[in-house]
Amino acid sequence: MRSTLWFLLLVAACTDGETDETGPDDTGETAAPSVCEALGLSERAFVDAQPTAALLATASDLGIPTTEGDWSLAGHWTGCDLHLFVQDHPRQNGGLDETRFWSRDVDDLLARSPRNVHWFFVSTESSSQDREASLATIQTAMADALADLPAEDQAWWPDRIHYIPVRHVDLPDWLGDLMASGWGSTAGWGVGIDRFQRIRFIGSYADPERPNASAGWYDPNLSMAANEAIYWNFEADREDRLAAQDVEVIRLFDAQTISDPSWEGERAYVEVDLPDAATMTGFDAMELDLVLDCVGDGEYGTCPAWDYIDWLWLCDAGAPDTCSQELGRWITTYHREGRWVHDVSPLLPLLAQGGNRRFAFYSQQEYAVTLDLRLVRAGRSTRPTQVTHLFSGGHFGETYNDAYAPVLVDIPAGAKAVKLATVLSGHGMSSPGNCAEFCDTEHHFGVNGTDNLLSFPNAGSTWGCMETVGEGTVPNQYGTWWYGRGGWCPGREVPMTVTDVTAQVTPGTTATFTYQAFYRDEPYPGTGAEIRLEAWVVVEE
Repeated sequence: MRSTLWFLLLVAACTDGETDETGPDDTGETAAPSVCEALGLSERAFVDAQPTAALLATASDLGIPTTEGDWSLAGHWTGCDLHLFVQDHPRQNGGLDETRFWSRDVDDLLARSPRNVHWFFVSTESSSQDREASLATIQTAMADALADLPAEDQAWWPDRIHYIPVRHVDLPDWLGDLMASGWGSTAGWGVGIDRFQRIRFIGSYADPERPNASAGWYDPNLSMAANEAIYWNFEADREDRLAAQDVEVIRLFDAQTISDPSWEGERAYVEVDLPDAATMTGFDAMELDLVLDCVGDGEYGTCPAWDYIDWLWLCDAGAPDTCSQELGRWITTYHREGRWVHDVSPLLPLLAQGGNRRFAFYSQQEYAVTLDLRLVRAGRSTRPTQVTHLFSGGHFGETYNDAYAPVLVDIPAGAKAVKLATVLSGHGMSSPGNCAEFCDTEHHFGVNGTDNLLSFPNAGSTWGCMETVGEGTVPNQYGTWWYGRGGWCPGREVPMTVTDVTAQVTPGTTATFTYQAFYRDEPYPGTGAEIRLEAWVVVEE
């Protein structure tokens, strides 16, 4: 009871938009924490900006009419809140089952919504009578959903749920412009403001459990809007982490348009100067920071349509025209932009000599590519000093395993840790099992006879990729992005998995590494499936 009372008092103290820091006030009493402090979120100051109706532009202040009175963005800015504006007939629904868009899924919207969101509901109906009826639908559904919540949530949400009585086209400045006309295919989309005060779009509301055979697509689910908020919180937390790093950033590509429309294998190349060898010894971690922007006014309609593989390769130091060492792998989105930062520290020894190095990037679809190599002083107890390539993948069939002989690797006497690093993804839609994109394949990496298994139990699941939005998967794409895959998701890096095998080797001796892969414990009987694998053994000292 005491915790509930404290929470109610906190809500009352934090919903006025002020961000007083905790500490004694003029009366000597300790002030209540701000909303951001209570939620454990970092704060960013409000930025005065001119009205601009553009994706990722800084949102200017807005005076928004609501049923409770005018609501000011600047006046309610806490430094950590998110703001999403949802219409009753968003254009991206394409008319699919819009009659029930605001009358169902409201409970799921609240259940999945982060607590730092303000929700605004606005109607596209022309007449005031129709707008009132539409708002009454969402208000009734919201009241029913709130009534089923615990007392703390019933106290929290009402001040964060807003109803706008004017038509969407009559909203002020850039907000009305975007919701009314926007540009191209984005006209009439839902709009949001993230924690960086940037203008964002709400993507697809399509629900894979609601197929609409006549339309050839899926009916909408209002709660999909919560994916945007989850992702925007991930982005803000990531930026906080990156800002705290002791890092040297090497820009490889700077908004360079890259594509291979004829599927000729055409790559983009760049040469950069890395720190010298002595300086390179001071780095113990390495990350790749990739941005894929639409060429044009994104997103849908100018962003590429398909989930294809993009690659970064390192060229040989002594033969710069040979670029076969994979450094990074990503799967592009369906019609949305994205940014991904992921750890590839095990490959740091490949750059140990520093100096001038050449890199190659591949994207079949057209993107404006910005890619940074982040060399980090992370303060780890060990750092990678030796990396040896073990295995690559190939066509997954009955003879797949015949290609893999044991690999012998000398483990230095001074090794403090030995790790297996893998980048592994399954592709193709072959029978049986819809392999290897949507099937669970088993990959056995033997180290001196000890088995290390990597598998993909979420492959083929309905929500496997949507459940990773909080880890960096771009949400609400315009394709079948929700389904779990064999080691990857559309709109995400293919992660490097690191398995500690230190206990399975003896420093100063030779270790034996083996690899075999199966489907349901047997060689895969079909054709057309593919395993894209790169595996290394990494020594840390």
